[in-house]
Amino acid sequence: MTAHFPFGTSSSVPVLQARSIRTRERLVAAARAALVELGLHNTPTAVVAQRAGVSHGTLFRHFPTKTDLLVAVVQAILADLVVGFGEELAAEPVRPERGRAKRARVEGPEPDRVTTACAALWRVFRRPEMRVVLEVYVAARTDASLAEGLEPVLDRHQATILTRARQLFPDAAAVNPELDDAVLAIVYAMQGAAVGLFCPDPEEEVAHLAFLERLARRELSRRPRSP
Repeated sequence: MTAHFPFGTSSSVPVLQARSIRTRERLVAAARAALVELGLHNTPTAVVAQRAGVSHGTLFRHFPTKTDLLVAVVQAILADLVVGFGEELAAEPVRPERGRAKRARVEGPEPDRVTTACAALWRVFRRPEMRVVLEVYVAARTDASLAEGLEPVLDRHQATILTRARQLFPDAAAVNPELDDAVLAIVYAMQGAAVGLFCPDPEEEVAHLAFLERLARRELSRRPRSP
């Protein structure tokens, strides 16, 4: 039986799919930028469509509801945060301290890895996109549809966090049965502290990071006992 393609030949299908993917990505990028600049309640779908250079109808063909668009934006931001965390680690970051800077190498002993990971995570959480995620989280409290859409995205993100933690701290993973709980508690505490500093004082920021690092070190620096 011969297949019929009402909108062109079979060779045009990949082209149409690629175009659809590019349009979807453009819409997510436009929504993300608008949400950072304007906030959730000042970003209607019409603004997103205009910024993306598409019609309102095109937006709704890709995202039937604003909830679908918000879920896609959060998913994109969280994925970029994971990538950004890896880039921060690879960049051999400098840890801020009172009046001076102290270098911490990922290749060093486990305590140095804790310092580096905490500093990298803090910088990632200080990005303006994290406030977009927070706004969407708050909106989901009273929006059952949004909460339902976010649930699988957040579950996958949490699994990624735990996998990355076990890779970074294999010794602690081998001996600490509460590692997953500890990692999630530390990550969410750091996320809340970083996002909550709307007008940060440098000294206050250093103090918050230092406290969270001490908390992380207690759980992530454990090593198997020597035989």
